[in-house]
Amino acid sequence: MNVKAPSSTTSQWFQAAEESGDFMGIRYGRIPSGSKEVEWQFVSHCECDGIGGFARVLRKSGVRLDSLPNTRNSNRKIFGPLWRLWRRNKPECADRRDWMPNGPSGENSVAWHLFSEEETKALREKCRSQKISVNSFLLKLLDQAIRPDIRKPEATIPWMIPVNLRGDINHADDAENHVSYIEARISANDSPTQIQNQIHSRLKRGEHRAFYLLLALGRFLSHRAKVNLITRDRTKPAGNIGAFSNLGVWDPDKTIETSDCWLFCPPVVKGQLLGAGCVTFQGRLGLTIQSHPALQNPPEIPKTWLNRILSSI
Repeated sequence: MNVKAPSSTTSQWFQAAEESGDFMGIRYGRIPSGSKEVEWQFVSHCECDGIGGFARVLRKSGVRLDSLPNTRNSNRKIFGPLWRLWRRNKPECADRRDWMPNGPSGENSVAWHLFSEEETKALREKCRSQKISVNSFLLKLLDQAIRPDIRKPEATIPWMIPVNLRGDINHADDAENHVSYIEARISANDSPTQIQNQIHSRLKRGEHRAFYLLLALGRFLSHRAKVNLITRDRTKPAGNIGAFSNLGVWDPDKTIETSDCWLFCPPVVKGQLLGAGCVTFQGRLGLTIQSHPALQNPPEIPKTWLNRILSSI
């Protein structure tokens, strides 16, 4: 039986993050047929998660979507995941102060690449031959790409990986936040297979459910208490270096009458270096990376990271 959830407490945390100074807009980029220019638009993470936001954007353009992707990682156990999360070993992770040298500050820098259908198919076949997911392969390349620009490239780096919970929980609005996450801690020499095995292990243990339940405890806190907790957390020296989110494969059979292509990227919050996102729409994979201006990143750095990824594919 699916859980009928109340209005998402996760949304309340995003609202608190926004008040603490974070911009919580999820970035979507529409590339019209024959154009090389991106029309950027944003949907607030306070209202939707990445999948829900994309559904809203498509529905607004006239696309009919009767249902959204459900989780493949169903785990409705409660106390076991919470206990394991509490007792888990906490390996040393990268220090935020060691992530980047100082450089000129400015607005979020964004880099993107849209693969052709042939390139996307070749990438998927390459991953299939290695028995790994596109997600794990791209996360390895992303992790590898940013290491030359951090002060301790040999460090274990923690990444936030959002997890779709639709099917385990359900809100009245299917576009609302049905999201949790896991933390993948990646060493410099980890292979894509090792990264994939770690992610599967964390999902099997139910860490995404445990994090969701911990976030749900926020219903007992006032809005001001949430803001204060988030503000205090941003001052800690260690945390996730960034978020990597994959919205999956949309309309592979091309039933939607459109020639548009799409890009996606999650927000970047204070204390994180970057956000990266990908979505495959009608057979074409789009990859986007953006950096956070508060860390004084050189404005060209996301393009450098992207070029390193592309050269490794």
